[in-house]
Amino acid sequence: MAVVSPATDSESSLTVSAALCVDGDAFDRLGRALRYLAVGLFDQSIHLRLLSSDPRVETLTFGPIQTVMHQHITWPWTGRRITKVLEAVAHQPPGVVHALSVGSYRLAAAIADVYDADLVLQVTSLADCDGITQLDQERIGGFLAVSKPLVQVLEEQLKTPAERIGLVRPGIPAAQRVTCFDRPDRVTTVLCTSPFERNGGVDQLIEATSIVRQRGHDMLLFLLGRGRREPALRRMVRERGLASSVAFAHPLGDLAAAMESADLFVRPAAAEAFTVDSLQAMASGMAVISFPNAICDYLRNGETAVICAERTAESLANAIEKLVTDQGYARQIAGAGMDYARNHHAMSGMAERTAAVYRKLALARATFPIPE
Repeated sequence: MAVVSPATDSESSLTVSAALCVDGDAFDRLGRALRYLAVGLFDQSIHLRLLSSDPRVETLTFGPIQTVMHQHITWPWTGRRITKVLEAVAHQPPGVVHALSVGSYRLAAAIADVYDADLVLQVTSLADCDGITQLDQERIGGFLAVSKPLVQVLEEQLKTPAERIGLVRPGIPAAQRVTCFDRPDRVTTVLCTSPFERNGGVDQLIEATSIVRQRGHDMLLFLLGRGRREPALRRMVRERGLASSVAFAHPLGDLAAAMESADLFVRPAAAEAFTVDSLQAMASGMAVISFPNAICDYLRNGETAVICAERTAESLANAIEKLVTDQGYARQIAGAGMDYARNHHAMSGMAERTAAVYRKLALARATFPIPE
């Protein structure tokens, strides 16, 4: 298994200028962890610039961190828009270019090529792995995978040498106490932040809510999301007589407040990508329910989460009912998940490991072999 070695004295003393390419998909899936990464890299004395077409990048800027806003890189204007970004960073070319998801790989590769910078690719999904196959792997200085399964995909399917892969888990702050069922007088509250799209699984969660209520268990479901299927999902709620039990809301800013007020978090989709929401819920002291997920290795059935045996509404309903009727077990799962997040997803570790990769690449450029 690939690891990132601690920085040596010569590496830690290096000054590194890095450009972080952050597209909309990275914001959607990495969320709060991006803020901690930016702050952590600043604390590591990395000279950081943020390149993005998403206005949410302003939430990551502070102090001397610069932001370069650009138009979305898309056909048929790809070349022209990449050229404008190249011009925007020309006065101070970066030494390292770090792309956070496949949507920014092409832009990052172009910047690295033009300014002879080291290219680092974050790997957070199977789509990212597919995108890597479109690039010259020999040109990529390092890969930062967010989970062990993604490290294995890089090594076994893409034949990437282990020494070029770092396992850097996203960092999230962990709560000090379990919030799951900490108020006996409160109706069971379930939170879901999946998108209102066909593959989001929200329709199955609504169906599961109907089943749970038919079995005599009272619960409130809060759906924080947006998407094209919202009208159809609202209609489904009305048809099943759940209007008083299901609330829709568009996510606004940080989800921390919503997570502190809920008991259970449900991710009702079979994902092929890392999403920070379920990790954040786990770290917040909630009990997490999920469909099987081959990417997120922090979801461990019976340890840190409850994984449904089948991807059906009935299976979701059974999982919710189990936790509602055995609240001691639910709090045990929530506590174990919170501890796991604290021990394996520390914010400082994420930034330190990322900065160590930057410095290792910079040191390799600054070191010249002496002929014998």
